[in-house]
Amino acid sequence: MAEISQYKVAAPPHAGSGDSVRRTMLDVLIALLPCLAAGVVYFGLYALLLVAICTATCFLSEQLFNLARKKPFTFDCSALVTGVILGLNLPPRAPWYIPVIGGVFAIVLVKMLFGGLGKNFANPAATARVFLLLAYTGTMTSMVAADPGNLLGTDVAAGATYLSGGADAFLPVFLGKDGYWANVLQSFLGQTGGSIGETCALAVLAGFVYLCVRRVIDWRIPAVYVLTAAVMVLICYQSASEILLQLLSGGLLFGAVFMATDYATSPKWRYNRVLYAVGLGVLTVLIRAFGSYPEGVSLAILIMNLTVPLMDKYILPVRFGQCTKKGRPKPEIMKWSMRGLCFAMALSLAISVPVLAAQPHEYQYVRSARVSEAGEYVVDIGGTFLIGQWEQERAYTVTIDPDTMRISDISPVKENTMGYVAELSMFVGKTRSEIAGMTDLSADTEFSATVTNTALKDMLLEGFDYVRREMGGGR
Repeated sequence: MAEISQYKVAAPPHAGSGDSVRRTMLDVLIALLPCLAAGVVYFGLYALLLVAICTATCFLSEQLFNLARKKPFTFDCSALVTGVILGLNLPPRAPWYIPVIGGVFAIVLVKMLFGGLGKNFANPAATARVFLLLAYTGTMTSMVAADPGNLLGTDVAAGATYLSGGADAFLPVFLGKDGYWANVLQSFLGQTGGSIGETCALAVLAGFVYLCVRRVIDWRIPAVYVLTAAVMVLICYQSASEILLQLLSGGLLFGAVFMATDYATSPKWRYNRVLYAVGLGVLTVLIRAFGSYPEGVSLAILIMNLTVPLMDKYILPVRFGQCTKKGRPKPEIMKWSMRGLCFAMALSLAISVPVLAAQPHEYQYVRSARVSEAGEYVVDIGGTFLIGQWEQERAYTVTIDPDTMRISDISPVKENTMGYVAELSMFVGKTRSEIAGMTDLSADTEFSATVTNTALKDMLLEGFDYVRREMGGGR
């Protein structure tokens, strides 16, 4: 006993491993390489420069903060991981100062001021992206079209993401496929607009497999996040075909693999991580469907990061041999409830997706459509709208050029004007994406004129969708 008293007994757990913080961070950097490579291929060397600036800023910010605080320099590579992740979350043509501001914010304000590695209250990269989105909304939402092979990034064209521009973000024909599956294939391979590292789902999945093999992350968080998001898309959009496009678009997969799994800001206990991932999926889709911004991954991660301390404090696992006051084994409620929730979500998808996929698409405004003798698409659209204090019926015949997919003519069939008529010239000559991007629809100072033009805009967008889905237009 005398010999034992000379030793200090540390708190459990006592099992160790050969892994270190630096080794773990190097694994994450390796897993990020496919995303970085895809970003350079699709968006050019300037995208690589942005990631390099962001990474260097994060590393230097950490060292300068340590120098100011008279602390030793740190070389655990965590700042490099934050820099690469944040850099891959930036638009491909962001100005050079955006990664500098974002890097300083992520490291100094989110990480170091709260004590450094492991003590930050939220994921630094996700929080910095939310900050940049709020401070530089125009810049952070300006995307360019993917252009494989254009490494110098010359003559880049603006390009929408699927979340902001719908199907117009995709090429009508891709690798021999057209229509819906062409869109899915483009999203999977990454040839579409978006942030530098988020567009290529294949690259993200490659990183996910590597991290799981190396046991760096808990696979439950990404898996349950994606499962929950799929169920929420089905609920919010009422469309089975929307599920794959939503999951493969934006930063959902990238955030699920590289940001939501952060050790410091995800729950300690296994089934709390499942609950955490469910919250991420719910918030992400709610923000996408009903929020002001088309993307919601970073904000969802930030919000759920703030709930993690409460989960770790109040939702505790059942210890081995733990009993109730009556002496019975304590039931593992959290364990079985999370398993049951995941099973119920998977079952609901298995049942609902085939049912919804078999249902024909419903159109609110399209009344009929045909191909003219000249080969043009002619669509009759109409509907009843509340304009001012009166319900008014509006009907138009729209002609779409099959080669350019631009509106060549709009003829009013029925307009109960009450003094307000739609400004047809605003829409003639435009494509679907151009009409979808129109925000100023005020023809004059009259409110009802704006409402009339908005009603026509909605009908025209549906007319384009009908031509593409049902008549093969634009393929």
